[in-house]
Formats: sequence, structure tokens, C-alpha cells
Amino acid sequence: MVSVGIISDIHSNFFALEVVIDYITDKIDALICAGDFVGYGFQPTECIEAMLDYSLPTYYCLGNHDVGVRYEYCKHLGIKGGFKDLKFFQLDEVRPAAKTMFKRNAKDLSDKNYRFLKNLPLHRDFRLGQKSVHVTHGTPSKNEKDNIVRYLPAPPIQPLRQTIDLAQGFSGTKDVDIIIVGHTHQRFYINRDRIQGWSHIGDRYSNKKVNYPKEFSFPRDKIILNPGAIGQPRDGDPAASFAIIDLESSKIEFHALQYSRKKFYQIAKQKCAPSVQNSSFWEIIF
Repeated sequence: MVSVGIISDIHSNFFALEVVIDYITDKIDALICAGDFVGYGFQPTECIEAMLDYSLPTYYCLGNHDVGVRYEYCKHLGIKGGFKDLKFFQLDEVRPAAKTMFKRNAKDLSDKNYRFLKNLPLHRDFRLGQKSVHVTHGTPSKNEKDNIVRYLPAPPIQPLRQTIDLAQGFSGTKDVDIIIVGHTHQRFYINRDRIQGWSHIGDRYSNKKVNYPKEFSFPRDKIILNPGAIGQPRDGDPAASFAIIDLESSKIEFHALQYSRKKFYQIAKQKCAPSVQNSSFWEIIF
């Protein structure tokens, strides 16, 4: 195994996912997704089916929107006991627009789609070549809720050292070579051994143009990586964001691909009830 694609936060946006899959499939040997396959967007079935049918080895974990949609699916169909393993989930902590899309996504799911969400683990630990890998959606922790809800921000939102301490405060990740997270929808790379990092968030605030791919080397070093979001980026660039790791050359490349946001907007207008088509809703969806 040489090259690995890393994605996160698809959020039921198949237009974005399809563009990324078309680009990476002949360039990678395995695919990692750090959760949130559904929620916010309007194509949950298409996104889940694409992930179920993916031909290469895959390593997936659970996101908070995956939990929310799963909860509404159980509620809608009256599935008893289908949510006992996720007692920490609190619907009242979720924003109204997200709740709206939990319900809409849940109504679109098949039983096969539901089983996919139900079988997603809170985190995954595995090896890629000589590297040990830990993948979780939010923040590595023995606290189940932190794995899907707690953000792991990168500088300049919080000091670099604090981000590193949070990521490896869980004893299971201190010696892991590669820690992968999602949830913030903002791409970053941190080298834990050399205490250095890069984040696209800073370019958002300074209005500097970033040329892709952004490449980093990590020979023998321990790293933390967030690939950004496929379906709903929040780092100032609307393009679908992801990363590719080459284990043979020990390099990471960040990519951002354009997709038809017009088509996404059109399907949103078709499927979304007029009662929720207000400015605050669209601000969150897009």
C-alpha cells in the first residue's frame, strides 16, 4: 500500500464527492473518511452508496451528523433499542437547520443505508504500511462524545501546542504516527515532533491566495491531519477539500476541487420546504 486518500465531512453532497472520487481513484490504494457522510445536503443515499460500493480498501468512522440522521431514522420507523449504544447524543444541542436536515435525510435512507451508519465506529485504529493510524471525527478521547462532538481547532484559532496536547491527551494516540480528524471543515497539518503546523484558516483571515496542491514531508515524524470538508468547506474556499498521503515518499498533498455548486443549489431548492428557506438556513447549508 503506497498512496491513501483522506476525506471527511461529505454531508450528503454527491456532486462534490463524485468529482473527488473521479480524481483520486486511480491515484490511491486505500481511502479514509473521518465521518459525517450525511447531514446538511440532499443526497444522503447517493453518498452512502458510493462509499459502500467503493472498490478499494476503506477505513471509515462515525460523525455527529451520521449520529443525528441515524437517530431520526430510528425515531421515524419506531426502531426500538436502535440507539442504546449512543446514549450521549443530545438533540437539543443541535442547531435547528441541522435538525431539519437530519429528518429529511433520514426519510431518504434505505435499511441498507441505515446499517452502514449503524456500523460506523467512533474511531478506527489500524496500520498503513509501517505507520500506525488513528481516525476519529472530533477529538481523540476515551470520552465517547468527544470523538464526534468536540472540535480540534488548529492555529490561529488556538495555540499549536494546545491542539497537539488535545490530540494526544488520550493515551491511545500518544504514540500513534498519524492522527486524522474532521468536524471543523478546515484543513490543517501539524508535525508533532518538530512542533510546527500549517492551516488554511490563516489564509482565510489574511485573504492570501493558496496554490494547490500544498505539499508536506513527514519522514519518521508523528503528524495530525484534517483534510477539510468535501461537502461544506468552512475555510474560505468553497472547493471540495481532501488530502493524499504517499507513504513511500512520506509526503502529504492537500487538494481542492471545484464542483457544480449551481446543481447543488438547484436540488436544494427543489427538495427544501419554503418554510425553512430563509437566510440563516442557507448560510448553514452552504
